[in-house]
Parts: sequence; C-alpha cells; structure tokens
Amino acid sequence: MVGEMAERSLEARFGEALKVVDECEGKKGFYASVSNYSGQYWLRDLVFSLPILLRLGRVEKVKAHLTLFFEAYRRWGKVPALICERGALTYFTCFFRLLRRPSRLAAYPLGFMLPNLSSRGFQPWTGDSPLLLLIGVREFEEATEDRSLAEGFREEAGRLLEEASARVEEGRLPTGGGWMDAMANYVGKPCLILQVLLYRALKLHGREKLAGRLRSLIFEAYWREGFLADLPGGDRLDVLGNALAILYRLLDGEKAFQAAEAFSRASTEKGILNLYPPYPKKVCGQKPHVYHNSTIWPLVQGYAAEALASLGLKERAEAEYRRILSLPGLNEWYGLDGKPRGSPKQLWTAAQVISACWALGFSEENQLV
Repeated sequence: MVGEMAERSLEARFGEALKVVDECEGKKGFYASVSNYSGQYWLRDLVFSLPILLRLGRVEKVKAHLTLFFEAYRRWGKVPALICERGALTYFTCFFRLLRRPSRLAAYPLGFMLPNLSSRGFQPWTGDSPLLLLIGVREFEEATEDRSLAEGFREEAGRLLEEASARVEEGRLPTGGGWMDAMANYVGKPCLILQVLLYRALKLHGREKLAGRLRSLIFEAYWREGFLADLPGGDRLDVLGNALAILYRLLDGEKAFQAAEAFSRASTEKGILNLYPPYPKKVCGQKPHVYHNSTIWPLVQGYAAEALASLGLKERAEAEYRRILSLPGLNEWYGLDGKPRGSPKQLWTAAQVISACWALGFSEENQLV
C-alpha cells in the first residue's frame, strides 16, 4: 500500500506518461515518439507496448497499427521494421530535425543515421519484424477476444508462421538482428532476442512441438554460466532477451532464477544496463555506454522488473520499478549517470512508466482516462 505522498507522485508520473501515449497517437497507429520518431510507425515499439496500450483501452489504434504491417507484408512479401507516414520524406525530415539538435544527434551512432553501407547503417528489414507481427496478432486476439484481425489476415499470418517453423524444422536459427539494430556485430546474426521471440510466436500459435525443439537448440547454443548469451558462443548478457525468456517460460525453474540473479551484474545505481559488459567500439561500431552498447533503457528495465516479479522476487522488482520512475522525463534511453538521452517522449518508455505505476499500487480508479 503506497502512502499519500507516494500516491501523488505515482499519479503525476502516470499522467505524464499517459499524455505522451496520447501525443504518440497517429492516424494509423502509434508513433515511436513525438520527437525523433514523429510520423514513424515502428512495429517493435507497438508490440513491446501492446499489453499496456490495450489495458489503457487503445484497442482500435493498436488494431490499426498491426493492420498497417499486415498490409505491408501483403504488398511487399516481407515485414518492415517501420512504416513512415509520408514515406521516405518522414525519415529525412526527422533526420534533418536532429541536425538542428546536436545534443540529440550525439545520442546515436552516426553510421546508424545514414544509409546502410557495410552493414552499419539503418536497417529497414530486421529479423524480429515477422516474429513480432505473429506475436502481436495473437496477443491482440487473446486480450480483446476480437478475431477479426486474425481472420482478415489468416493467409498472411499462416505464411509467416510456416516460414518461421521451417527454420526450426531444419535446425536453423533465425537471423537478422533485432531491437538493437544499431549494433554492427548483430546485423545478420542469430541474436538471442530473435530466438526468444520465435519461441513466443510458436507457443502462441500452438506449435508446441516445434517450440520444444527450438528450446533445446537455444540451450545448446546460448546457455552460459547462469544466463542466455546474446549470441551463440557469446559471453554478453542481453537483459531483455533473458527477461522475456523468463516471462515466456522458456527459462523456468533454477535456470530462471539464475538468469534473474545475473541481472545484478548489469545493475547500476540508476538502472539495469541493457547489455553487459559493453563491446569495444571496434566490434559493434558504438562506444561503450552509448545507445545500444550497455546503457539504461526503461523498456528493458520494465521487462526485467516484470520478470523478477513473476519469480516472486517482489523487493527486487519494486526497486527496479522505482528506478524507472526516478529517471527524468520519458526518454528513449539514459546514460549511466541517469541523464536522458535519445528521443524524448518515447512511446515504449511511457508504457513502461505506466506499467511501473500499476505495479507499485497506483489504483485503476485513479487513471486519467
């Protein structure tokens, strides 16, 4: 039970985050932010925020966003990472807007903001997109009992599922990077996050046998001294990958608790680092503790806290939720000093702040909706 002062603080943070969710609403879904990513409909930002958005009652807008990507797959034969409201003009408008704000531009590796040269530029097609679309359509159906989206794109979802299943049947792991798409060493590689998302997609769509086979492949290739490594044979802790593995029950029993304990290795005063330890710049194209290379992301922090809570580690979970709320603003990511970096008013950050407020006892009756 939170005290009166704490309740007011939660209400203020909830209201701030809810305002950002409102501002991120576009005509066809949700922008990733109203600043650096204005006019950009990102699939992963939507799916990672989907449970919170649905709980807020944004059902039709979530449905529109998923529909946008199914229609794109129907046209192009593959699922993009994002769709710009005004085509390429949207992306370049945002880029030139960043040029006027050097402090924000400095929050990204320069190569990532340029066309894809030598696998170091912006990646419009990443391996997580088809998996996220499969996850999104099923999570939407389960949460809303609305089958119209699944029925309307039954053929497309079926084709995506068969393509994903074929890899597992052949003993191949999905490749192509994931949400850490600015890491040059992850481009085209079988990153952990892809395996975890594929496992989730297979389970949601009833492919239990294949999910079990994939689970065996994952443990064989990724399990290292108490956690799942970021790459086969790797030694870096990908916190989001492990947190989702716990939540999706890919990791259970003792292994789940070992992975949760490994989060402590990446813990700092301001929050949990997304990747630990950082890679040298010559390996990933980013300096240590910049952008995706071992920084604090509320997205990651929120899922880590949820994973801890799912294991009954209440005190640790609450501590991480409070760290999310203590970060200033609602930025894309934060430095080790807790200072905001990247885009302000980020959708998935707002979603995790709202989730943290709920987890810490903010009453449903007090929601400002």
